[in-house]
Amino acid sequence: MNRITKYIINEGLPITFIVFYCVGLVLYFTPSTHDLFILITPYTLVLVSAAVFSHHKEWNIKTIVVLTGIFISSIIIEIIGVTTGKIFGAYTYGQGLGIKIVDVPVIIGLNWVFLAYASNGIISKYTSKNSLIIVGAAILMVLYDILLEKAAPLIDMWMFANNQPPINNYIAWFLLALLFNWLIQKFNIKTTNRPARWLFFIQFSFFIVLVIHHIYILK
Repeated sequence: MNRITKYIINEGLPITFIVFYCVGLVLYFTPSTHDLFILITPYTLVLVSAAVFSHHKEWNIKTIVVLTGIFISSIIIEIIGVTTGKIFGAYTYGQGLGIKIVDVPVIIGLNWVFLAYASNGIISKYTSKNSLIIVGAAILMVLYDILLEKAAPLIDMWMFANNQPPINNYIAWFLLALLFNWLIQKFNIKTTNRPARWLFFIQFSFFIVLVIHHIYILK
């Protein structure tokens, strides 16, 4: 029984994620279920995030405060960004991320938390030096965003004016990623979480497929 439990924890969830996102691709590419895919996207993001954080090894007040702080502050920053267009550039959110507060989906805060947590865990696997983890994770998050900006309009998440994110969007992403990863390192939040690392790269691959397909159909 212990071997089965260990397999489910270490292998089963990543495999489940792969199957889950493959089903998502089928829903996205099938005309009759495309709208359904958009509708259920926020719920699936909550579901996979809950699955990931259920495997966090050290839940305590410190961890809850830091991750909640990232969640709340990221939403506030996004609200300022959408309202003023001064932080990330001029952009608007679509319907693909669900319920909004002041035109910003609540789930966007969860996205920031997951990306900071997962990228931190990925870099931490290869180095224990704080500065390298903070900078490396921030760079990884920006690379993720470069791809995400291409995929987001395709699934009605958000869209920039002229469909072209300005350079300050990526600068803002990098600075916020530095701040959030600094907080994680400063308060020694343990991000060793194999499912989180897997989900990061599975999502990245998912967006690659969407973008390549979009480019192909435009030819």
